[in-house]
Amino acid sequence: MTQLILASESKRRVDILKMLGFEFLVLPSRVEESSEGQPMLVARRLAFKKAFTVWKEYKFATVLGADTLVVLGDRMLVKPKSREEAMFMLKSLSGKWHRVVTGVCILSPAGRLCFHDTARVKFRVLSGKEIEEYAITDEPMDKAGAYAVQGMGARFVERIVGDFYTVMGLPASKTYEALNKFLKL
Repeated sequence: MTQLILASESKRRVDILKMLGFEFLVLPSRVEESSEGQPMLVARRLAFKKAFTVWKEYKFATVLGADTLVVLGDRMLVKPKSREEAMFMLKSLSGKWHRVVTGVCILSPAGRLCFHDTARVKFRVLSGKEIEEYAITDEPMDKAGAYAVQGMGARFVERIVGDFYTVMGLPASKTYEALNKFLKL
């Protein structure tokens, strides 16, 4: 059986892969994240870059890279750089639908597979106090769109259409199927 490596230090992705029953190593890749272009292509490109950075050193293994983007209208909301930016993003999302796109790339000696999944998320209307109280926690600071659906940010989510795990950072069912194909080769 081929060794699996997760090219991410995301605790959410680690939790999802463990939940799916995979054994793996975590070797985070450090790549420059750019958000220029169509969201699904950006997510796929960044997932590939993350996976490739690790795979070029471990070509015997199967390497999984992923990237998640939050899209409001035609704007991508990346990880906030400050509490003020997090508050601005949350205020922008308040009472609105947005899309969450997660790109996944798997590289292995048997080949390559890159795909994405999109979910739609509706936030309820948030008060200024709620936004401020959430922004002062550490939770929004390393999350696209400044919220964690699996954490305290769940209280803002009114509805999800699509895979919850896509919003969390890794589409569970699609990733499980894809990894099983690669790991059994």
